[in-house]
Amino acid sequence: MSVRIGEVLKGRYEIESILGEGGMGTVYLAQDLLTDRLRAIKELYPDPLADEARLQAARLQFRREAEALSKLRHGNIPRVSDYFDIDENDYLVMDFIEGESLADILNRMKRPTERLVYAWLEQILDALDCCHRHQVLHRDIKPANIILTPEGQVMLVDFSLVKVYDPRNPRTATIVRGLGTPEYTPLEQYDSGAGHTDARSDIYALGATLHHLLTGQAPQPVSQRILNPDTQPALQELNPKISPWMAQFVQRAMAIHPQDRFESVREMRRELDKRLFKLKRESRAASVRHRAAHDDRREPAEPPAPPARRPPWARHYVEEYTPRLAPVVLPILVPVTVIVVLAVFVTVLLSTSSTTVSALVIGPLILGGMIYHKIRQHRQRGPPRY
Repeated sequence: MSVRIGEVLKGRYEIESILGEGGMGTVYLAQDLLTDRLRAIKELYPDPLADEARLQAARLQFRREAEALSKLRHGNIPRVSDYFDIDENDYLVMDFIEGESLADILNRMKRPTERLVYAWLEQILDALDCCHRHQVLHRDIKPANIILTPEGQVMLVDFSLVKVYDPRNPRTATIVRGLGTPEYTPLEQYDSGAGHTDARSDIYALGATLHHLLTGQAPQPVSQRILNPDTQPALQELNPKISPWMAQFVQRAMAIHPQDRFESVREMRRELDKRLFKLKRESRAASVRHRAAHDDRREPAEPPAPPARRPPWARHYVEEYTPRLAPVVLPILVPVTVIVVLAVFVTVLLSTSSTTVSALVIGPLILGGMIYHKIRQHRQRGPPRY
């Protein structure tokens, strides 16, 4: 280890601890004294067997790769904020991602469900599409290099084997900083001299990663698959719960020959979108059937209580006598009421023993009654009103 804990690199990054260590370099956790944020700093060692010319070429290639990574802006890729070299070592500074790798999750718990893998796969494909659109290959996709944050976001990390390629010349030579992990590395990636790797190399590694997530076992290295093709069990043999669609999807991504794989990450995303659309449609149809079956099993609601019914004798009385009494009672109802009221006043007046007053009261009453009687007779002889 060339960097000590507590050392400050470039007058800015104070090393706090070691996050990981391998044959090609070490990853440190550092405090950015300028922004007061945590950073992950990857230190890359030079090839001890390389001559001066190859070391200079590697240094130039590192700068090209670091510059390409610094241009990537995506929610599922940690941002590269700085890069520099000290003595013979190169350093890459990126955002520190808090979380747990998918490899750690596999070691700690059971394999995830296919539905959960769908959610992770959407984010990984989006991140890879961003890389490939900027002509950047990851070349080391595996569960250990995919971080799941506490918020459930998937982050594609560790671009130590990154390669900047020219899509017009897929055989562009590059300085290879290692060959990757055998279980996830395609055959063409071992040919470092010709530089055969392209976007389909990341597709192979992603397929191998899906194999590991869905079965709990890493696939056999490509060399063993070529020498003993019958020794690699099918996905559904290792996990019968895997759908035929997913088994075929992973098998195509992991094809030994690049021309048999998906052409691009976007093609993979289109196939995944079709699959998710079909699953959502089937889920909605199943929900409708479930609600219909639940409604059929539900007890019918009680009918509303009928209105209170009259006794038969009362109903007969109303229906029988109301039409007969109405024409007789209604015409005399008003004059009878008037007469009764006036009779009360007459009684009061008579109690005063005054003949004049009594005549003044009784006379208008008699006259009013006669006039009302004539009016009623006239209306009865008139034509009917409509």
